[in-house]
Amino acid sequence: MSRHEDGIVRTGAPDPAVALRSRRFRPRGKPGRRAVLRGAGGLLLGLPFLESLVKPTRAAEGTPPKRLIIMYSSNGTVLKNWRPTTTGAGFAVPPILAPLDTPLLRPKLTVPSGLRMACAQDTPGNGHAVGMTSMLTGRAFTEVVPTEFGDVGWGAGISIDQLIASRVADPGQLPSIELGIQSQKDYGNFYSYMSYGEGGGSTNAIASDDDPRNAFQRLFANVPDDEAAKAELQAAIDRRKSVLDFVQGDFASIQGRLGKDDQARLDKHLELLRELEDRLAVGAVCGKPPEPVFTDSELLQNDNLPAIGKAQMDLLAAAFACDITRVGTLQWATAQAGTVFNSFVDAPWDQLADDYHHGLSHLSVGSDEPSPDPTQQLAQSALSSINAWFSSQMAYLAERLAEYQEEDGTTVLDNTAILWVSEISEGPTHRFDHMPFVLLGDMGGALQGGVHVDFENNRTHNDLFVTLAQAMGAVDVTTFGASEYVTGPLTEILG
Repeated sequence: MSRHEDGIVRTGAPDPAVALRSRRFRPRGKPGRRAVLRGAGGLLLGLPFLESLVKPTRAAEGTPPKRLIIMYSSNGTVLKNWRPTTTGAGFAVPPILAPLDTPLLRPKLTVPSGLRMACAQDTPGNGHAVGMTSMLTGRAFTEVVPTEFGDVGWGAGISIDQLIASRVADPGQLPSIELGIQSQKDYGNFYSYMSYGEGGGSTNAIASDDDPRNAFQRLFANVPDDEAAKAELQAAIDRRKSVLDFVQGDFASIQGRLGKDDQARLDKHLELLRELEDRLAVGAVCGKPPEPVFTDSELLQNDNLPAIGKAQMDLLAAAFACDITRVGTLQWATAQAGTVFNSFVDAPWDQLADDYHHGLSHLSVGSDEPSPDPTQQLAQSALSSINAWFSSQMAYLAERLAEYQEEDGTTVLDNTAILWVSEISEGPTHRFDHMPFVLLGDMGGALQGGVHVDFENNRTHNDLFVTLAQAMGAVDVTTFGASEYVTGPLTEILG
């Protein structure tokens, strides 16, 4: 139910050489003003045409784009095993985040703890529904319906991923991609949606696509395979170089026959032509990933969750590397998810009455409980192992991003931030303080990397989203969601 149109990047462009029919300069006398700005075949050589001969502006400038991924997992965390015990750059990595404590990732790991989801705190209703609909919108839900488990509803405004996407996408680019892993399996309502278009509500809810086959077609259907892409790109560059050579020859033939103002214009065009000629070279070619292969039934099988997630992460990393999009979401299941992890996460499953995620969270107790009983301790241990597994998935995604090199020698990971979110802080309590946000990546220095900042529940997740928008380049975003919960950007984690 995405509101976006497909925006596939297409390699290759119409061949400018087809315009080279004849040379139509005035045979005698001073050439007219428009003739000065015309090249072969009467083709007007203004700035738009010249710029169209090269790769996108960002590549020419040598500045890679900033990118954002929001990764979701359900049922909160176990705060005592998630929150670092020390702050600053040398913070001790807690057990749940241990998979991120590697030489590659540790310098990019930032934990902004002590943030409240204040809009959810002030909204009575079903905890998971309130949290899921407030999580990325920063405001209380709408279309409210009472149930025996508390009021439920839909997100009441645009989500932060969609706002940022609307600000940073280049023309013709896919603004964002929403990928899921069994996110539409159990529910067909607000529990299954985390992204919303402008205005929010059920009509603007954006479903995460759980099928990697669909995602592949949307992202890469028109991208040639690697060898074809290289050949096509080189052929296009050779054609464009020949056009530049031809045009420069035309301009040289009329130099010296111009007035002062026209000569200045011609000099400016020749300067630009020389600059464009220097830029034309075969750089990094978009590497098309393998097409995922799943059957419909396999997409719904619980034990295929890791394989589906890996396929979605591979697609997302490749899409960022190809600059097909700059904003993505990765949704692992739904609010109050019923995923069973016992085939791929080590835990004392045989000693627990429930092994599905939501039920397991209610066997546990909050981290503030001073004396959990043995069953509660086992449940906390299992929940911690589940969240450590999600940390390992975040690590895998970051490592995939790090495998792609930008044109300036940095990696895609260097210019990306991944934000890990959940709809509640802890499952047993449904609390909305100490939200378990994790940032991995510094967006090319736009964010501080490698620090733990404890905001002691004095700041909100609305402020975090203002921070991310500004880091992505939308510096005019000074508020988001319900304005009463906004203080401003979290300067402590801005670069």
